[in-house]
Amino acid sequence: MGSSVVLRQPTVLLWIALASVLPVAHCSGSLEASGYTASWLPGHATWYGDPYGEGSSGGACGYTELAGTPYGLSVGAGSAVIYQNGQGCGECYEVKCTYPSCKPTPSRIVITDFCPGGTFCSTGEPAFDLSGMAMTNMALPGRDQELRNLGLYEIQYRRVPCYYPNQNVAFKVDPGSTPFWLSFTIEYQGGPGDIESVAIRQAGSSEFQQMQHNWGANYMLICYSGKPFKGPYDVMITAKLNGHVLIAQDAIPEYFQPGGIYESNVQLGY
Repeated sequence: MGSSVVLRQPTVLLWIALASVLPVAHCSGSLEASGYTASWLPGHATWYGDPYGEGSSGGACGYTELAGTPYGLSVGAGSAVIYQNGQGCGECYEVKCTYPSCKPTPSRIVITDFCPGGTFCSTGEPAFDLSGMAMTNMALPGRDQELRNLGLYEIQYRRVPCYYPNQNVAFKVDPGSTPFWLSFTIEYQGGPGDIESVAIRQAGSSEFQQMQHNWGANYMLICYSGKPFKGPYDVMITAKLNGHVLIAQDAIPEYFQPGGIYESNVQLGY
């Protein structure tokens, strides 16, 4: 992945809403109250890539290669209504099908790419282009090839919280970043997974500056004052699904390494 990763600190599972800060263990209410769907919704699916692979290395979210990472290989590209111009990157879903070769229990996927066209993704309806491994995971043991041979699928799906054991939110700094142009991709965000907005606070400042959504899960801050940015940098992420907020203090060091990946000490629980 990257050559520069900050030392992991103890994990803090939290959300912040309406100026209240509560550990997840003390939060009340169902997942439905936080925006997740308990009922199954109708959708469409196709699959692509290697039968046991991640679909494609890279993708429109900017996560690059997924094998050996917390994302894993069970991923998917979302149609426009799922991808949401990149704000849907990192969302987690359970998916299942009802063909004879389908297993009865759902499989979990993460949105890592955009599906712009094809039989289903071009319709404007919810659709997923699943990785080969995601499709394999939907099949009964020994019947994955039978399921893959169908090609086009009617499925059921529902939104669920993302969970990455022993992994906090991380920031992958773009190789071209400087103290005058800071850009990074947000990875492994738990809970909603999606992003409404990102803001950054420089060292010595009490104010957060809103970052610009660049593409996928990538955000940037441009210096217009002529004075370089000063770290370490705090990063505030607001989830799109339910407005839960994560603040990662000292998330990116002052002398960051372009291309480096920095793991924070916080994670969203739901």
